Amino acid sequence: MRDVHKLVEAHLHAWTVSDATERAAEIARIYTTDVTVVEPDGVVRGRDALNARIGSLQQHFSGLEFSVNGEIHHHNDYAMYEWRQPTAIRSEDVIGWDVLHFEGDRIDRAVMFISGFDALGVPGHAKQTD
Repeated sequence: MRDVHKLVEAHLHAWTVSDATERAAEIARIYTTDVTVVEPDGVVRGRDALNARIGSLQQHFSGLEFSVNGEIHHHNDYAMYEWRQPTAIRSEDVIGWDVLHFEGDRIDRAVMFISGFDALGVPGHAKQTD
């Protein structure tokens, strides 16, 4: 049986790793080969694309740091939780919610909701109409 809390912590940790080679190894350990990550500004598919996306966000935010804010809710093959990220871009923390889907002991899908996303000026952002 999977340890959802450890997988969530590993997922958040992967986004904080600044070295691309080390991050690729973490991504391979945590995510399926064809992982799909849905963010407010688009969709990332595959481990290499995820590694590149995280690298871009690392540069934009001058590093990333996340903490789970509250309980991790999970059932069947899903988990949902709130996270916080301190940033120099604005005075208050960025707050977001992730919904993860697991395939065995790896994450195959992550859907992210981020409060105030438009104000963060994330590179590659394309205005969504949905």
